[in-house]
Amino acid sequence: MHEIEHLVDLYDRRVVGRRELLAGLLTAGAGQRTATGARAAFRGRTLNHVSLGVTDVARSKTFYQRLLGLTVRDEATDFCEFRLENAFFGLYKEPSLINGIDHFAIGIDEYKPATVFERLKRELPESAPTLEDGEQVYFRDPDGAKGPLTAVDYKR
Repeated sequence: MHEIEHLVDLYDRRVVGRRELLAGLLTAGAGQRTATGARAAFRGRTLNHVSLGVTDVARSKTFYQRLLGLTVRDEATDFCEFRLENAFFGLYKEPSLINGIDHFAIGIDEYKPATVFERLKRELPESAPTLEDGEQVYFRDPDGAKGPLTAVDYKR
């Protein structure tokens, strides 16, 4: 939506003409279509992070530092988050998640939790959306995998 508002503003200020406006609007709309031509609810831009359940955070931290040379973004006794170039990788001591991916996060533009939550409820109710802590919007895919939508720059 931001892209469209920007194009209209440029047109209003006579920076672009009618043809450029129409071409820009078509291009902006094309980015929010699925392969079948249906309108997508959101435009995924980044893989923001992946969270992995582990039995021993310190041992896993050492392993991933040795394997990948990652630097720590944040940590405590029960978690460690590593910096990646455009994302982060989290290790969490969570008995119910041991040896499994807890969730993956996808960054979207113009992330406003309440708005995203309402849109998911309206457009993809089968995704069983939840709004947690007033700022995190989670969904479930058809197989039950959990994924939050986040701001593109979340924890960057």
